[in-house]
Amino acid sequence: MTGERSVVRRHHSLIPEQSAVLLSVHTSLGPVTFGANGLEGFVEVGLVDDGIDPGALPAAHLELQVNRLTSGNSAYDSELRRQISARRFPTAYVDLHRVTPLDRPSPTFHVIGEITLRGVTVPAQGVVVAELWEPGLIVISGEETLNISDFGIPPPSLFMIKIDPEVKVRLQLEARAEPGG
Repeated sequence: MTGERSVVRRHHSLIPEQSAVLLSVHTSLGPVTFGANGLEGFVEVGLVDDGIDPGALPAAHLELQVNRLTSGNSAYDSELRRQISARRFPTAYVDLHRVTPLDRPSPTFHVIGEITLRGVTVPAQGVVVAELWEPGLIVISGEETLNISDFGIPPPSLFMIKIDPEVKVRLQLEARAEPGG
């Protein structure tokens, strides 16, 4: 049995106050950033002595109440909520389907899944760093650029301000292992 590693599958619940998303958009007046904490959901990973084992089929499901997104500018915030139909579709979802390590033993992974916004589900992929910061605490961060027109959102404009449909999405997640799980 020499060389075999014991893999333990653990369910981790997101810590909402420590889990956030930032959306960076470019406008004709300059950059605007919308942010929100309070993401909810879970991350399931296989753990080995030296970290995360992607071969143990990791899974994740994230939810964000979209009305939490704010830029600090009420005009921009109102337009965002209108464009993403926040009343009709109050929650955005991210689901993870596949993970591939990029450079072992680095904690960097290529992830494939899907994002649901405005009732439209779009395939997505990107790169994340996932680390065990302490026993039972996993921290995940990453960023990717999305085109909002993929979700059926026309390129928005506010008054005479033009807004680029390319949006940089940054995630910072902290999740704590469930007791006994």
